[in-house]
Amino acid sequence: MKVKEALLLKKTEGRRITKVEESDDSKLAMLFEKWRESERNYLQYLEEVTSDPRGEQEKLLEHILRKNASTHYLQQFRLNGATDVNTFRQLMPVSDYDSICPFIERIAEGDKAPLLSADPVTELLPSSGTTGGVSKLFPVTEEDKNLRFLIWSMSRPVLNKYLPGLEQGKCTFFYFALPGWKTKGGVLRQSAVTSFVLSRNFRQRPFDPTYRLTSPDEVILSQNHEESTYCHLLCALLQREEVLRLGDIYASGLMRAIQNLIDWWPEICEDVAKGTLSESKVHNSTAVREAVQPYLRADPELAEFIRQECLKKSWGGIIRRLWPNCKVVDTVCTGPMAAYIPILNHYSDNLPLICSQLYAASEGYFGLNLNPTCLPGEICYTLLPTIAYYEFIPISTEADDAETILDLSSLQESQEYELLVTTVSGLCRFRIGDVLKVVGFYNATPIFQFVRRIKALLTVDTDKTDEIDLLRAVNTAAKLLQDKLRLRLQDFTSTVDVSTAPPHYVFFLELRNDEQSVEGNIPAELLEECCTLGELSLSAIYRRNRAHKRIGSLELRMVRKGTFDRLAQLAFGRGCTPAQYKTVRALDPKQSAQLEILADGLVQQYTCKSCPPLPLSYADASILAS
Repeated sequence: MKVKEALLLKKTEGRRITKVEESDDSKLAMLFEKWRESERNYLQYLEEVTSDPRGEQEKLLEHILRKNASTHYLQQFRLNGATDVNTFRQLMPVSDYDSICPFIERIAEGDKAPLLSADPVTELLPSSGTTGGVSKLFPVTEEDKNLRFLIWSMSRPVLNKYLPGLEQGKCTFFYFALPGWKTKGGVLRQSAVTSFVLSRNFRQRPFDPTYRLTSPDEVILSQNHEESTYCHLLCALLQREEVLRLGDIYASGLMRAIQNLIDWWPEICEDVAKGTLSESKVHNSTAVREAVQPYLRADPELAEFIRQECLKKSWGGIIRRLWPNCKVVDTVCTGPMAAYIPILNHYSDNLPLICSQLYAASEGYFGLNLNPTCLPGEICYTLLPTIAYYEFIPISTEADDAETILDLSSLQESQEYELLVTTVSGLCRFRIGDVLKVVGFYNATPIFQFVRRIKALLTVDTDKTDEIDLLRAVNTAAKLLQDKLRLRLQDFTSTVDVSTAPPHYVFFLELRNDEQSVEGNIPAELLEECCTLGELSLSAIYRRNRAHKRIGSLELRMVRKGTFDRLAQLAFGRGCTPAQYKTVRALDPKQSAQLEILADGLVQQYTCKSCPPLPLSYADASILAS
C-alpha cells in the first residue's frame, strides 16, 4: 500500500469509507486496485463497443424489440415478434412526443399495462421545457437507470486520462435532490438529476478516489434548496485547500451558487469562525446537521481570510482565490448554457472549463465527450452503441421514410443529421429534436458535434433564428457593453413582439458590474451600436427581411438585478427543480407570466433606429434586378 494513498483515504469523511479506513493497509490497497481495474475495464469496454457499432446496434435493437414485443405501442404496428432491422424500419414510423403522449397520460393515471415498455415504469422525468416552455414527461425503467449510470461511470476514467491527479483531492458539486411528487395515478415525477442522485446506483456507488465530494450525501439529499446550497458552500470552504474540481450540472446553477456566496458570505464567515452551523439556514433537517457536524471546526483565521477576499472591490477570480488548488470548473456550458461562459471566466479567473462530459437529456444519457478538457467550441460526443438504437435523418432531405433514414454505421463525415432514438424504456424512432454533425470517427463509431435544436427559437416571416444565431447576436452586443462600460451579461432571454406591425425581436438583458446591476443609464448611442452589431450577427434572411420591412427594428430591454431569479422561482413553483432549470432563451408571446415579470423588472429600453445593410449576395441581386 502506498503511503500517499493511505493518507488520501484518511482525509475522506464519508461513513461508508470510514469503516474501511479503520482496517489495515492491505484492504486499502485492495480498494485502490479495484478502482484501477474498474477504470481499465470501462476504457476497454469503450474500445470494444465503438469498434463494431453495426453489430452492437443490431444486438441492442433485437433485445429491445424482443423485450417490448407485447407492449401496446409496438402492437399497433404488427411487428408480430420480428426483431430484425429491416422489418423494424419498414413497419415502425418515426415518432415524436405527440405519438407517445396518450400512453404517457395513461401511465401517469396509474395504468399498469405494458404501454411503452414491458418493464414497469418506475418514474416519469420532465424535460426542462427550454424549447417551447412546456415540460414533457419521459418514462424510466430500472434497466434505463442502469444504462444512465453506466455512461456516467464511464465519463470518469475518460476524464482521468486527460486530467490526472484528481485522486489527490476532492470535488465540490452543487448537487440537489429536491422532492418530486406523485401523479394522480401514483407514479413518481421528478427531475432527471434528482432521479439520478436518489438512485441505488449513485447512493451505493463504488469507491472512487477521484470522486470524493466535499459534502456528505445528506446535504445532496436535503429537501431544502437553500439549506443544501449553504452546506455545500460551507463544506467546500472548510476544505478549500483540497478542492480540485468545482461545478454544478448546469452553468446557471453554478452562477446561482456564486450569487448565494455573494449574498451569504457574512453568515458563512461567522460559522467558520465559531465552528457552528447557521440556525437560520439549516433549521429543519436533523440528518443534514448531524452529517455536517464532523466537518465543522472553529477557524477564525480562515474566516478572516474569506471575509477579506469577499470585501474586495471585485468578485473577479473569486473561485480561484477561495479555492487555490482548483484545476477546473466542471459544468455544462453548451447550448443555452454557453451564454454563461464569459461570466464564469470572470468569477474563475479563466480556469479551464470542462463544459460537457455527457450528451444527455431527460430522454436518456446517450454519448460521451472523449476529450473533456477541450475548448467549449470544440465539444464533440461519441454515441455509445449499447445505450440506444440510433437513426439519422439527413438534414438535406425533408423526407423521413425508410430510404432516407440512416443507421449509425452509414453516416458521412461533415454531414448534418437529425437524431432518432429507440430506447429500452419505450421510445421508438423518437425525434430528440437535435441536429448533429459528423466531425470524425472514434474507431468505427461517428463523433458528433451538436449543431442546434431542430426548432427555430424566433421567427417572424421566413427568418428562422436558432439557438446559435441568437446566442451569437446577444453575445456580440453584450461584448460591446463589457468593453465600453465594464458591464457583464448576467442572463438573457428573448421574444417576438407581435403588437407592432411588423413584429420585431426583443432581447431582455440583465447586466451587472462588480458593484451593482445596471439601472437604466446606458447612453443611447451605445445601445444603437449594440443593436447594429446584434442584427449584423443574425442570418442573411433576417437582414433581408429587415431591409424589406417584413421584420421591425430590434429592441433591447434592460432589466434590474433579480429579474431572472424571479423567472427561475416561477419555474420552480411549477415543478422544475433548481438542478434542472435552464433559462428559456426564447419566450412565446403567450407566456404572459414570464413576460409580466420581465416588464416589471424593466429599467431601460431602446429600439434600433437604423437598418443593418443587406448581405452582399442580396445587395448584388437587388442591383442586378434594377
